[in-house]
Amino acid sequence: MVVLLVDALGWTLASRTPGFMPSLRQRRRLDTILGFSSGALPTLFTGRAPSEHGRLLMYRRARERSPFAGFGLLALLPSRLRRSATLTRWLTRAVAARGVRGYFSLYDVPRPLLPAFDLAERDDIFAAGGLPVDSMWDALDRRGVPWRGWNWRTPEAESLAALERRVAEGDERLLFCYTAELDAALHHQGSSGVAVRRCLERYGSTIARLERAAAARGQALWIYLLSDHGMVDVTRETDLMGRLRALGVEWPRDCLAFFDSTMARFWWRAPGVRDRVRAALERSGVGRWLTPEDLERAGARFPDHEYGDDIFLLDPGVLLVPSYMGDRRLAAMHGYDPSHPDMAALLWSNRAVPERVRHLKDVRAYLESELDAVGEGRE
Repeated sequence: MVVLLVDALGWTLASRTPGFMPSLRQRRRLDTILGFSSGALPTLFTGRAPSEHGRLLMYRRARERSPFAGFGLLALLPSRLRRSATLTRWLTRAVAARGVRGYFSLYDVPRPLLPAFDLAERDDIFAAGGLPVDSMWDALDRRGVPWRGWNWRTPEAESLAALERRVAEGDERLLFCYTAELDAALHHQGSSGVAVRRCLERYGSTIARLERAAAARGQALWIYLLSDHGMVDVTRETDLMGRLRALGVEWPRDCLAFFDSTMARFWWRAPGVRDRVRAALERSGVGRWLTPEDLERAGARFPDHEYGDDIFLLDPGVLLVPSYMGDRRLAAMHGYDPSHPDMAALLWSNRAVPERVRHLKDVRAYLESELDAVGEGRE
């Protein structure tokens, strides 16, 4: 079995690309989750909603000791120094040295505010024990299944080359490869970008070579092309931080706020601020406040509000600029309403995919049933 998990390879993009992966005739559109890869990948690996596995967004409010403890002293530095690349590299190494093994970036989160937040992904989600609930990797470990995997820690070209070598020479039952260069290309160029086409061509060529390598060994190769979400081309930008400053709202004095690329999240402090902010953003015409019912349906309702007392979600195609993720417009973004067509993920295979596989939550059980079949030599 070969599972190629391509970050941001949406159903819409893949389906409209002529001649893409012709041997993978079994094609299933997958509903994704609210949020980003930080929640989508754990859902794929566990078969559970974010409210069950605890991962929704990269940053959440700190409840215990933050990995950024002590960073508040950075407020004493001039603004230019706080945003310097040298300091960012040093701070990133310092956080990793405190035991954070998961993926994270400091982006443009105001450095003095960092101690108020925690990183949801403290451990390696691509390994057994990396999530607080049982995962596919835990199941592989329990069963002693021989497998090998590559993820963001290895450069993509190196990962794909290693994958080809193991198909040609290895004896693992499962090979897993996660790639993220398409995600970066889409952010910078949008769905019609040259780099995007090159990524798709590279993945197509890789699958073709894997098939030839397996055929040369006289082996059947079961292939699963998978993604965690799609991507929406950006058509408009909005400055919510500027809008709130014009109201006289200040954070963290009046509220603790986190501005993702497509969401504004708030933990209220001063009396009356919630009503003023909610009214102002409702009038903005760029998004909507998520209700408790919205969050419940999305499997993203957290009783302790660790991801926000209130969350304002931008309309698909609208980008928050500036945000804590950056101060420049990007060509495409994800993290919108999961029901938008361009947000859908996919599962394509040369194996039959049951009708019940319709959501990211369904993938783990399907892959484990396929693992049983390949282990028993069943077709």
